Amino acid sequence: MNLVPSFFKNYAVAFKSAGNGILIALKEERNLRFHFLAVAAVSFLGAFLRITDFEWLIILLLFALVISMELINSAIERLCDYVQPEMNSQIGKIKDISAGAVLWGSIIAFIAALILFVPKLDFLLSNN
Repeated sequence: MNLVPSFFKNYAVAFKSAGNGILIALKEERNLRFHFLAVAAVSFLGAFLRITDFEWLIILLLFALVISMELINSAIERLCDYVQPEMNSQIGKIKDISAGAVLWGSIIAFIAALILFVPKLDFLLSNN
C-alpha cells in the first residue's frame, strides 16, 4: 500500500524538476523567450482568425516542436560549455548542428503558419 504514495511522489518530483528546467531556461535563454513570444503572437492571431480545431492541432504540434528543440539546444550548449570551457572546433560543430535543428524546426513552423494564416488574412482584408 505504501507503493502508491511513493509512485506519485516520484512523479511529482520529476514534474517539479522539469518545470524548474523550463523556468531556468526562460530566465536565462533569450532565444527561448523569443519563441514563447512568438507562441503568444501566433495564439492571438489564431484566436482572432478563428482557426479550426485541426489547425489548432497543427499549430500546437509546431509550438511543441520549436520549444522542445530550443530547450534541447540550450541543454546541449550548456553541456558542451561544461565539458569543454575552452574554444574547440568539434564542440563548435556540435553547437552549430544543435542550433541548426532549432532553425530548421522554426523555418518549417513559419512556413506552416504562412500556409494557415495568409489565406485567412487575405480573405479578411479583401472583404473590407
